[in-house]
Amino acid sequence: MSAIKLYFAGSWPFKTLKGLDVRNKLSSYHYPTQFYDWMEITKENHGYHLLDSGAFSVWASGATIDIEKYLSYAKECVKIAKKHNKQLRVVNLDVIPGEVGKTSSLVLSSKPSDMEIIDKAAAQGYENLCYFIDNGIIPIHVFHQGESFKWLDKMVEKTDYIGISPANDLSQKQKRRWIDRAFNYIEKNNIKVKTHGFAVFDANTMLSYPWTSCDAATYRLLGAYGQIYLPYGGFKNPDYSRPRVHIFISDKHKKNVFFEGKVKELLDESGFAYEDIKSIGSVRAMINAKYFLGLEKWINKQKKTNKKKYSQEKLGL
Repeated sequence: MSAIKLYFAGSWPFKTLKGLDVRNKLSSYHYPTQFYDWMEITKENHGYHLLDSGAFSVWASGATIDIEKYLSYAKECVKIAKKHNKQLRVVNLDVIPGEVGKTSSLVLSSKPSDMEIIDKAAAQGYENLCYFIDNGIIPIHVFHQGESFKWLDKMVEKTDYIGISPANDLSQKQKRRWIDRAFNYIEKNNIKVKTHGFAVFDANTMLSYPWTSCDAATYRLLGAYGQIYLPYGGFKNPDYSRPRVHIFISDKHKKNVFFEGKVKELLDESGFAYEDIKSIGSVRAMINAKYFLGLEKWINKQKKTNKKKYSQEKLGL
């Protein structure tokens, strides 16, 4: 299996990298300053960048995106990224069918009327793909759960990079079953295409499929909610093949283990002050980023050696 790139989504919690070797970043058009902030933080450091349309966030808020404005913004970002030694790919303006909170019922439905809604959204997304190509940008297009595989066939004729996007409100089992179908279809039909997993930072999922890249804002969300991931054994003696250490900072949380001596010892290895870890969400986010950077290296080592597969139970996920 080829190496995977993990892209950190969302705004970066500090004005510097704080010594972390973060090279891959995803920014959203929905929050346009994210891209410019990252260029300023990383200066001329080599790196890879994904520019997402923010279609899901906008759809969830009931708003729409002007494709002309997004295209103009994307072209500007491509130029700036090149000046800053970054390789940037743009994600197409995909179209999400149905209403917020009703995606699962739509995807699982066999009603002709529901299938027509999904097909209409897929057709509009494909039209946007062609529009971007006609205007000089070959984007990453997104194949959504529920769409007919005819759309996957059509999109890979236009682009060498696609997103595999399971429905957000389905169970993990339902998502994994569909991801299995998508990758089996790609392999069976000998389709040569790069794949990106949107909102995928789950170790077992990243290990199980030949992703080119994945992204998530998990590191930030965990920090905001008072949580930290550490590798088993801490950062000095990390063992990513064993269940991670999941720490709940809040004293009120019933699973809180923050004040146990061993956990404090592990946290002291993080490079951040103990009191800052307790009180500052961005510091917790940085620790989580450090965890995921280590996980990325470990996953790529497993993919390279391909000596054994790790089950979900083995990883404690």
